[in-house]
Amino acid sequence: MLHAHDDIDLIRTGDQKAFERCFNRHWPSLYAFALKILGNKDDAKDVVQLVYISLWARKEKLNITGSLESYLHQAVRFQSIKKLKEIMNRPEELDRVQEYIMPVLNDIWEKMETTDVFREIDTQLAGLPEKTKQIFLLSRRQQLSITEIALQLNISEKTVRNQLHLALKALRHHIAMAIVLAEIMC
Repeated sequence: MLHAHDDIDLIRTGDQKAFERCFNRHWPSLYAFALKILGNKDDAKDVVQLVYISLWARKEKLNITGSLESYLHQAVRFQSIKKLKEIMNRPEELDRVQEYIMPVLNDIWEKMETTDVFREIDTQLAGLPEKTKQIFLLSRRQQLSITEIALQLNISEKTVRNQLHLALKALRHHIAMAIVLAEIMC
């Protein structure tokens, strides 16, 4: 029986069967991990596939001192955070952010309001324009939808989307760190 460390050595030499074993062995847990962070099946698949593509492309240069599984999970975490930042930079993705990431953030905020990351988010939030901050807080704290916020503030849904996009763009690094912290601590 081959061990994971043997597979690393074989992958380095270009052994496709070792790569397939690695893929089959770790795909389910890596996919579940990415899905937990991203909340979207397609994005989770994309992230895990990207990690495996990168693993194969850099096989000769692999320098894995610990376990392959830990290495792959770290790579998936990194790519998932990168994907979250990418998603938060696209206004057309705001509805998805609203549907998935905001409820996750609400849960995280309830559990971890005293941590430094969340104090930093609140500090950054205080620096936003008043209307942007108000819209973000209605979305985050009161969990109102874009439509509900637009009705309550008597503004267009497009304005709400734009303001949420501005808030998420300003806070994206801190939000990504908060999601990773929550995944680690929860």
